[in-house]
Parts: sequence; C-alpha cells; structure tokens
Amino acid sequence: MKKTLVMLLVTLATGNSWAAEDSLKGGFLVGGGFARDTGNFADELEDVLGSGFNVEDDGASTGPDLYLGYAFSGASSIRVGYRQFGEQSGEVFTGGMKIGEYEVDADGLYLAADIMFPLADTVYLGGTLGLQNWDGESTTTTALGTSKGSSDGRDFFYGLRGKFLFNQGKGGIFAGYTFYSFEDEMGEELEYNSLSLGVEGYFR
Repeated sequence: MKKTLVMLLVTLATGNSWAAEDSLKGGFLVGGGFARDTGNFADELEDVLGSGFNVEDDGASTGPDLYLGYAFSGASSIRVGYRQFGEQSGEVFTGGMKIGEYEVDADGLYLAADIMFPLADTVYLGGTLGLQNWDGESTTTTALGTSKGSSDGRDFFYGLRGKFLFNQGKGGIFAGYTFYSFEDEMGEELEYNSLSLGVEGYFR
C-alpha cells in the first residue's frame, strides 16, 4: 500500500511539472513555520478510564516545522524536515476531584511532497502527502507518583496547502491543514489536526 501511494505521488508530481508551460524555474528551498496542533489523547484516555472519569485537556498547542527541499513547477515541492508537535496536556477528574494530570509530546523527521496548482500568477492551491517518523512520550502524574511511557512509528499524513509567492517567486507564504494519525505497537492511535502558517525562500 505504501509503495502504491509513493508511485501515485511521483506520477502526479511529474504530470504537474510537464503540464505547467509557464512554470517557474525549479530550485532549492528552505522553509519554516508553526502549526497549531489539536490532539485526541484526552478522548482516548477518557474512553480507557470509563464512566465516572472526566478528562479536560488544555486545548491546542503550537509546534515548529523546519525543512529543506526542492521546488518545481511553480510552487510544488519535495521536502525533508523536522516537526515538533504542540504539547498536549490536561487533567483527570472523578467526582469533581482532580486525581491526576498528563502531558504528551511527539516529534520526528519527515518526507513530504506538495503538489500545487496555480489559481493566479502568484497564488497556488494543492495537497500534501508525506511520511512521518515519530517519537512520542507521555508523562502521567498522580498522588502515587509520576510515570512515563514512550512509543514510536512511521505513518503517512496528508492535507491541503496554499501558497502565495512574492519577490518574483523568490519568497512565499504558506498556509495549510494537515491530518496525522500515529499508530503505536499496541494498536492505539494518536491523532493530530494541524493548522500551519509559515514562509519559504527559493533559490532558483
């Protein structure tokens, strides 16, 4: 399945490059931004604890995204980067009394391709498909003490991405939505919904 997705991605990227008759010259790029991440750990924990327990999370948190890559066909790109997801934290209650709290952190390297189509001379809209290597760590604190757990894996992610180019195509502003679903060795899933914003520099 993973090989099929990769081959499909390469085919789309090649076709988009040939189809863009007025595409900008390709070249290396460097980029970075921040993502507002919302995770599902609180919901999963509440399901595990069962009735009588209430889990309240602290909401979305921000994490950085830094990458290098190659731009082609105007604003399409292939990227290699590092992603740190925003910390997910919250508290656990039962009978209206707080009995514990938790923190969840995840980060890792990734490979991604953005296939972008022009809406105007400097405005592009498209999609992202990537493969994320991730390491996750959870910290739980109760009256009995603090315990830690860790997990890792490699999973696909996907999303929507928009770009606005400026300075004759030498710079760009991007915004996007990305969905991540990480499955650990026990079959448990940690999901993130991410809204991102950042800048790119092109060396064409």
